[in-house]
Amino acid sequence: MKYFATVIVLTFVAVAVGQDVLKLSAEQKEKVHLLAGECAKETGASKEAILALRQGDFSQVDDKVKCFSKCFQERLGYLVNGVVNEEAVQKSLGPLAGEEQVKAVQAKCNGVKGANDCETAFELYKCYYGEKATVLA
Repeated sequence: MKYFATVIVLTFVAVAVGQDVLKLSAEQKEKVHLLAGECAKETGASKEAILALRQGDFSQVDDKVKCFSKCFQERLGYLVNGVVNEEAVQKSLGPLAGEEQVKAVQAKCNGVKGANDCETAFELYKCYYGEKATVLA
């Protein structure tokens, strides 16, 4: 379970800035671990699908995985009522990846919308994932 938690801990965050770049404290890791575990349990998303999502493999994405993404982003404070909380994302990712790079990715991704809040969260994840090279440049 600890390995699984470590892998999904940064489902949204690590993709946005690259897992190797993040240096989270033990307290931060524990908080994210708990949130991810709660969201996995709440949504019923499978471990395999979440792990695949983290790797950019969207072949196992279903409504549960999309709602996992929504739940996780909401609990991190990145998504509020289906809208990106730009300040929270910038506060969290800016110091890690550079404020200008994060702002550039936000400009490209934050307007993405889906048919519902779960789909919007998933589409945001995909966009941030696709832009990770830009953030890491």
